Amino acid sequence: MTSPDPAAAPSPLAFTYRNYRFFWLAVALASFAAQIMSIAVALDVYLLTRNPFDLGLVGLALFLPALCLVLVTGLAADRFKRRWIMAIGGMVEIGAALTLLLMSASGLTQVWPVFVVLVVLGTARAFMSPASSSLAPNVVPREALASAIALNASAWQLANILG
Repeated sequence: MTSPDPAAAPSPLAFTYRNYRFFWLAVALASFAAQIMSIAVALDVYLLTRNPFDLGLVGLALFLPALCLVLVTGLAADRFKRRWIMAIGGMVEIGAALTLLLMSASGLTQVWPVFVVLVVLGTARAFMSPASSSLAPNVVPREALASAIALNASAWQLANILG
């Protein structure tokens, strides 16, 4: 968390910090990838079942773990290393994405395995969300924290719109 010029006062702009730029890019790209994967899974489920109700279940399977684990995930973000939570969550997301890809490529005829993987994916995201939200203060000094929070929200919104 070094400022551009060590002799100067810390900058209030989060993007002046190299580590924050990497963090912001990771948040934006991960959010974009999550949106793309959600659309692909929803389309796959719809093509498999032709049932609009199942599209709602896709969203529910991704959201329900966050709702049920809200107290546990916040506690985990406070008690354990946030970077480890993010790393493990990212690995679970990659594993879930690969599993969904393999299931889709294999000509899956049942929809329930997709929902099982989506619950696992939703659980990983539930743990990653509070850990990710609380990482910004570790990457920028206090003077740039407001800028970092605003830029994180912008990255998430931009990724959702583009994805």
